[in-house]
Amino acid sequence: MSFSKYKSLRQTTVPETLDPAEYDTSLETRRAQAKRLAIRARLKREYLLQYNDPNRRELIENPALLRWTYARTNIYPNFRPTPKNSLMGALFGIGPLIFLYCVTKADRDRKEKLIREGKWDRTFQLSC
Repeated sequence: MSFSKYKSLRQTTVPETLDPAEYDTSLETRRAQAKRLAIRARLKREYLLQYNDPNRRELIENPALLRWTYARTNIYPNFRPTPKNSLMGALFGIGPLIFLYCVTKADRDRKEKLIREGKWDRTFQLSC
């Protein structure tokens, strides 16, 4: 197997996928990953056995699904105000009011200008 002789510049950053610390793991790290994977596989197998049991009478409680549902239903305790949230709130809360004010003001100014020039009459108003 031949390796390329490419060497990155010192000024550039290495993407996480190419970082040697990311994929050159120690034996302890690999053992811990294998242990976590075994636990995950055992929990998944247990859940699937419960789910596919034809004699099941009770509900199956999936802890991950319960946590997800709780987080979705109780948004406000988990909400953190950020600059992006504040900007979006102002944009969608105050923005339409400002837009409607500008449209109404422009329409009033246009009508007032037509009245001053004497071009505004009742028939013109009904046709618009």
